[in-house]
Amino acid sequence: MDQDLATITQVSQALGLSTRMLRYYEELGLVQSRRREGYAYRLYDQEALARLRQIVLLRKLRLSLGDIRLILEDPSAQAAIGVFQRKIAGVDAEREALDTIRAILSELLAALKNQYWLPAERVLLDDAQLAGLTGLAGLAVETSLPSQPIKKKKEQKTMEDLNRAEENAAKLKDVRIVHLPAATVAAAHYIGPEPENHTGKMIADFVREKKLWETGASLRQYGFNHPNPPPEGGEYGYEFWVTIPDDMEVPAPLEKKRFPGGTYAAHCIQMGNFHEWQWLFGWAYESEEYEINGSGTPEDMYGCLEEHLNFYDHIQETAEGAPEIPQLDLLIPVRKKKS
Repeated sequence: MDQDLATITQVSQALGLSTRMLRYYEELGLVQSRRREGYAYRLYDQEALARLRQIVLLRKLRLSLGDIRLILEDPSAQAAIGVFQRKIAGVDAEREALDTIRAILSELLAALKNQYWLPAERVLLDDAQLAGLTGLAGLAVETSLPSQPIKKKKEQKTMEDLNRAEENAAKLKDVRIVHLPAATVAAAHYIGPEPENHTGKMIADFVREKKLWETGASLRQYGFNHPNPPPEGGEYGYEFWVTIPDDMEVPAPLEKKRFPGGTYAAHCIQMGNFHEWQWLFGWAYESEEYEINGSGTPEDMYGCLEEHLNFYDHIQETAEGAPEIPQLDLLIPVRKKKS
């Protein structure tokens, strides 16, 4: 094999990108691979590797794939200038939000230190302190605590500032708690190079052969790593499920399984933004109301799922192969915390 060409597995290990992401970048037209006669897998030349390194850098700078495509397809620097200016404005807004939160925390900390002998609850309920933050001095309730001096209007951080800061600083604003109904599923599983491609095609072929959209089945598609990619890189597995009528027969190598359903924390992403799994797990770990209710093993992603949204329409819009699905729900099994 040409030494200037790298296999998809080598690129995945070198750049820390899953083979799934590499294929998706190619589908978007961000990078091109080669196919060598008699060799089944994608190969990348030095130009493609340089392009991928650029994409990795821009993704670490939190640019969207749409913005990255604008930058890489523009023969001039104008698109990049516009994208970077907008991004800097967004970072400035986020920094201002964090500064607001820090300022209010510092103000409350100072009040607590000034009256350290009192319970924190009484200090934090002080009229002057709350009036200074909320701007509701006229509605304050009398207390026996000595008032703290309120900052001048110009320096003061109000509850309005805090609300705005909370809005700007939050990473996830759309976590939903959903119940997935129990269902019978046809499951496709494959371990090896590009497992999502293999299993996606197996499921798509089965759905078209059975014309599942005509059966009255809900036709929902779930997927998960099985097993997860090893930390050092290399081959891993993926499993796809599609919901089917309870009495439908499933031909090998597909398997018929029963999905028990359950309660999940859900966050919608655009295809490719799998780094947001970390954000959703962060939300789950910090939730005061819910706790993770997973399988306890990384073998099946701890019971987490990826639902490929609107599979019903997308499968009918494509004549062959696995359909491209632009949106997914990331799903973490959860349960309410005990009181």
